[in-house]
Amino acid sequence: MTKAIKEVQVNETVLSIDQLTLGFPGQDPLTTISWAIHRGQQIALLGKSGSGKSTLLNTIIQGSLSIQCQTQRVAYLSQQPALLPWVSVLDNVLLGFTLRGETIVSKHLELAHQLLEDVELCGFQYHKTSHLSGGERSRVALARALLEDADLLLLDEPFAALDRSTKIQMTKLCKKLFANKTVIMVTHDPRDALGWLDIAVVLTSRGLRGPFDLADFQNDHALIQALDGDL
Repeated sequence: MTKAIKEVQVNETVLSIDQLTLGFPGQDPLTTISWAIHRGQQIALLGKSGSGKSTLLNTIIQGSLSIQCQTQRVAYLSQQPALLPWVSVLDNVLLGFTLRGETIVSKHLELAHQLLEDVELCGFQYHKTSHLSGGERSRVALARALLEDADLLLLDEPFAALDRSTKIQMTKLCKKLFANKTVIMVTHDPRDALGWLDIAVVLTSRGLRGPFDLADFQNDHALIQALDGDL
């Protein structure tokens, strides 16, 4: 009985996209896609520059008649951490509650402190974010996304501006902290997701291709073929 319940949960659709046309007003469409994301799936979204990856994430956030999202608990993490430099690390982690006008209670504070410890920023709570390194700012944004306790996490190249060693560190943190979350992560470099994500889909002008085994794209030729829609 327990096994059957677990299977239902795993197969539960969190996000359903039906014939969504991506593009910008006054321009030719980039592509049209249909896609279903199930609870617990963690997927790397690949594609050439300008293929519509970020546009897709923004459309999911903004909503569309072509998109059915089974939760309103969606968190977004962009390439730029989007922190307020004049307030503390802790206040930036709690920013979502502040912007929504929600009362911050003791359990929120306790969780925020715990998350800062999880992302290895214990002792930084009252530092201004303007004094942090790029990797430290990314970890603050990561803690803020986790505090939202979202069912669906949309990550738009969150580590693109970081050096290689910091990217590896962030990947390890995400693997640990997002273990039970549903994740779509946009990236140009499959190496950013190796060791964490296993599955990739590729956005092309012909639609969405895949799923692929992410490890296959350690070979640059295979990646180029996929990006061109030849796989």
